[in-house]
Amino acid sequence: MRTTVDYLDALKAKLGLPSDYAAAKLLGVTRSAASRYRTGVSTFDDEVAVRVAELLEINPLEVIFALRAERAANEDARTRWEGYWENFSQSFLSPVSRADARQLSLWPV
Repeated sequence: MRTTVDYLDALKAKLGLPSDYAAAKLLGVTRSAASRYRTGVSTFDDEVAVRVAELLEINPLEVIFALRAERAANEDARTRWEGYWENFSQSFLSPVSRADARQLSLWPV
């Protein structure tokens, strides 16, 4: 799963943002919050996660579940959060679209 830094980098790349500070302004967070994201001290809260998802045009639950996995206190909890996302996302794909996604390497075999 992606991490806060992965989403921050994806956001900067997609929107051509020159710095974490520019991303922080866009997300409505402080420069120090962006610095904490970059260094792994903290992760996006749910509101920021939803904003990131909207800007990246992806399902907000993907970001929320990934960040919950990142914040997990232990490997068992992390695995559970990753499983929640996998189960949730599978429920939106028909068997045909799963096969198509496998061919495009978007879905685990």
